[in-house]
Amino acid sequence: MIQHNQWAHLWQLDKSIAYLNHGSYGSVPVRVQEVQNAFQDRASANPNRWFRSEMPDLMIEARHIVAYWFGVAPEHFAFVPNTSQGVITAVQALVDDATAQKQQAHLIATSLGYGGVLHGMQHIAARSNATYSVADLVYPADVSAEVISSRIRALLPANNAPTIVVLDHITSETGVLLPVTDIIASLRATHPHIRFVIDAAHSAGMLEQPLPVGFDVWVGNLHKWLCAPRPAAALICGSNEVAALMNPLAPSWGFDEGFPSSFEWQGTSDYSAYLCVPAAITFQEQWSWTERNTHNCGVADGAAALLRAAWGVENHLADAIEAPWMRMIQLPTTAPLSKSEINSLIERCGLELNAEVACMTVRGNSYVRISAHMYNEVDQYEALVGITRLLP
Repeated sequence: MIQHNQWAHLWQLDKSIAYLNHGSYGSVPVRVQEVQNAFQDRASANPNRWFRSEMPDLMIEARHIVAYWFGVAPEHFAFVPNTSQGVITAVQALVDDATAQKQQAHLIATSLGYGGVLHGMQHIAARSNATYSVADLVYPADVSAEVISSRIRALLPANNAPTIVVLDHITSETGVLLPVTDIIASLRATHPHIRFVIDAAHSAGMLEQPLPVGFDVWVGNLHKWLCAPRPAAALICGSNEVAALMNPLAPSWGFDEGFPSSFEWQGTSDYSAYLCVPAAITFQEQWSWTERNTHNCGVADGAAALLRAAWGVENHLADAIEAPWMRMIQLPTTAPLSKSEINSLIERCGLELNAEVACMTVRGNSYVRISAHMYNEVDQYEALVGITRLLP
């Protein structure tokens, strides 16, 4: 349960549980939920006026506010439902451009990428006559700019054919902060034609500078560490040239106006999560980034040390840099847990330990992944000490 925390009441979370998994789905603060409720009430009270007159102007206003918060031009910014869909949208648009020029596109990802995105890239390649390759990276050893650049460079086509590389800024499953700016610079030095699409599912709200240098398309969730309602994410283009290529997966009204207008009307839907992002930013900024980072890093470090000591395991990460507010702790298992065993363990943690957490098996080892936000304190993570009695 939440103990001795002066800010826990600002969130809607059940106070009887230890909620230690902010990284997976985020959590919506009370005030931000109230703002969303007000938008939804307006839509319900007069749908015709809402969709025809009110919502379009509110969407433009929200887009401008959030774009300026990122430090980018509103003409380079669009809302999308989530990072995975945004990354696939960007990759498809860049592949379509290559196809229009009668060229074969080459898609490259890494094995540390998010599974949903990898499936999407494979599907695009199969239906678009593009090639698809995955640079094999072993967690947690292969996370330096030198190693990642070398593995990707080995997969690049010999000519200057259109090449699209998808890089995670923070690996979604394992929570490693990758040196994306250095990787881009290294690869561009020898292959300046590469287009880089950044999967930044965890960056906004957690990183002081969420946008790396040199990206072509950046896509990041706003409903995770920025605490907007779900679903909300941003797709940001790094140049006018790239923005001119971006098209939604499902064209609708506004399509002929080009990016970003082509992304703003995707049929009759609930757009209130997007409209609430400015309120989420205001909520976050009641603390400075330094205050948030100091608290959340302190909790994450303290919790990781507590669990490693209790379970008798070492820090497996060596020189790898973890996401500031997430930690991976190896479980004291004699054999890696299967997918069904992982799912059972997560469910039993919630039911028997009153703790919500993420667990996973990566490269033959099983882990707990913990997150820390302003509503967390170290003593909450003591609930996980008893996870050993739940292991098969």
